[in-house]
Amino acid sequence: MFSDGNWDEVPDDPDPHENLGYELEELTVIQSETDDRYVFLPAEEDQLLEEAFIVADEDALVELEG
Repeated sequence: MFSDGNWDEVPDDPDPHENLGYELEELTVIQSETDDRYVFLPAEEDQLLEEAFIVADEDALVELEG
């Protein structure tokens, strides 16, 4: 796994587990009742406070309205 100091050595298409140390987790997917948007939550409630996140392409992101 690569540390913060050697990002130049990370491959252009890094393996999420081997190169970046990511681990796969089950997610609960909830679809909006009003459109085709989704909310992704950790399957286990105790993981809501941990550093669980999704890596996605920029075109997959939208601003949430308040």
